[in-house]
Amino acid sequence: MPDRPSHPQFTVGGDLDELRLSVRITGDDLDPQAVTGLLGVEPTFAARKGDLRESSGQPVVQRTGVWYVDLAESKEWVLDDAITTLLTHLPSEPSVWRALAETHTIDLLCGAFLLGWNRSFVLAPATLEALAVRHMALSVDIYCEEERR
Repeated sequence: MPDRPSHPQFTVGGDLDELRLSVRITGDDLDPQAVTGLLGVEPTFAARKGDLRESSGQPVVQRTGVWYVDLAESKEWVLDDAITTLLTHLPSEPSVWRALAETHTIDLLCGAFLLGWNRSFVLAPATLEALAVRHMALSVDIYCEEERR
């Protein structure tokens, strides 16, 4: 019987190992209460430009106005399904998003966590259309870690 290789084995391919999603709206003139009223959803976090807040236990001045809502974290999400789920909690009317996009930047922020060197995701045309109708850019931050044992 041949000896087993002494080098580590790697998992190749598959879905993202973990992801975090937020719809984020930013702008120097952003009024968090106005955005909350327009969207009808309480934010996970919101602040005006110039607000004093804590970050890692230290006081910082908010550089720009921000309003965001997170999707609950789960290692079970597939990106396309997670996006669809998050968007179902927000209005679908294009006029709402068009009004926000006139004065603010809107994006879907995705934290993509990889435990191996090769993972992938696919977004369905309907998901891409849902982002486009809402004037949302897709921002992806990719974090790669060695296999957790």
